Amino acid sequence: MGMKWLGRPREKLLRRLVFSAKERCDCGAGLAYDRRARDTAWDCSAILLGDALLVAGERGVADHRVPCSFFEVLSERSPAADGATTRPVTAV
Repeated sequence: MGMKWLGRPREKLLRRLVFSAKERCDCGAGLAYDRRARDTAWDCSAILLGDALLVAGERGVADHRVPCSFFEVLSERSPAADGATTRPVTAV
């Protein structure tokens, strides 16, 4: 994890991200988008948070979905989600 993501900047980004209710990337992280982004598209939250290893050939690298604008992805903010979220659990 890069030093720039430690502490408050990461917490602010986590609050700003909207996560999917159930849909996950192939790597296991929930899909999310940034509310402040000009063009919103669902993307792997591990990529958005800087947690993903993206260098080809590196151990532990998982295949990640291409960002998408699928309308069938249910947001955690939707009443139909009934409280479901793919948001990572944060330590207290």
